[in-house]
Formats: sequence, structure tokens, C-alpha cells
Amino acid sequence: MRRLFLLFLILLGLYLAYPYWTLYRLQNALLSNNAETLKKIVDFPAVRANMEKEVQGGLLRKSQELGKKAPVLGSIGEALTRALGPSVVGGSIDSLVTPEAVLSNPTVVEQREEDKGFEGFLKWAFFTSPTTFEIQSQNPDKADAPVITSTMELQGFRWRITKVDLPPLKTLVPDMMAPAPEMDTAPAD
Repeated sequence: MRRLFLLFLILLGLYLAYPYWTLYRLQNALLSNNAETLKKIVDFPAVRANMEKEVQGGLLRKSQELGKKAPVLGSIGEALTRALGPSVVGGSIDSLVTPEAVLSNPTVVEQREEDKGFEGFLKWAFFTSPTTFEIQSQNPDKADAPVITSTMELQGFRWRITKVDLPPLKTLVPDMMAPAPEMDTAPAD
């Protein structure tokens, strides 16, 4: 009975440590520019599909918000979003969410060139269910950097990243999302 309990504790310890080992392998793949290992850790088709849904949903919500303010424009915007959104968003995400794009990301390249790890980026990582593990990361060098939440799922016998939640667009590109300066429309004297 004692041996069985000991075996159970060892297996439980290995199970609990496995997603952290996967994060360590992810860091090594990024730092060694290893696209093959990155493909084994990140389920790129699943990440792309989840991002497409998230971005398309955000675009649709924005067009519906516009529809409340200006009904005609909102209806046109919603129709265009529904018609063109999937192809435009899908094509953009397909080209941006690849092993090559991740490995050529300026932050990844900088960490690789300076031979630094990504430990400082990790804010939180823990199980959210027996087969789901959540990771929150943030650039420690930028106080206002957005928090990126990634989800790993146990697929068969290995943990893989299947989802990356994007922060609001305005946190990624704040200058583009800032309101336009008001124009003075008073007649000149």
C-alpha cells in the first residue's frame, strides 16, 4: 500500500511539473530559434482559429456600437464586417501567427541576442482545470505593457498552447487608437 501511495505521489508530482517543463522547452525553442520544437509546443492552427474568432467578434462588436450611434453607417459597417472580415482577418492572422513570425518578433530576437531568458515576462502560470493551464505574461521593461494570456491544453500526453488572448487593440497600438485632435471650424477673420 505504501509503495502504491508513493507511486501515486511521484506521478502526481510529474503531472503537476509537466506544464512548467513545457514552458521551459518553449523558452529554449525561442532562444535557440528552433521552429520545429516551437511547432510541437504551440498548436498554431488552433491558435490562429481562436484569434480569428476573437478579432472578428471584436470587429463585429465595434460595427454594432457604431450602428447605435449612426444607424446607416453601422448597418453598412456590420454588413462589410460580416462579408469581408473573415477573409481579411484570416489572411492577416495566417501570416502573423506562424513559427517564423514568432521567432522573428523583435522582443524574442532581443532576448535571444542578449542571451536572456523569459522568466521576467511570466506573471502567473497555473492549472485552471486538470487539462488546462493558463499563462499570463507581460514585458517587464514596459510598465504599461499589456498582459498576454495564453492557454495550454493537455493533448494526448503533451501540453500545447492552443489559445492566445489578445489584449484590447488600444493597448497594443495606443497612438493609432487615440482620438483625433479637434479641428477649429470657426471662420477666419
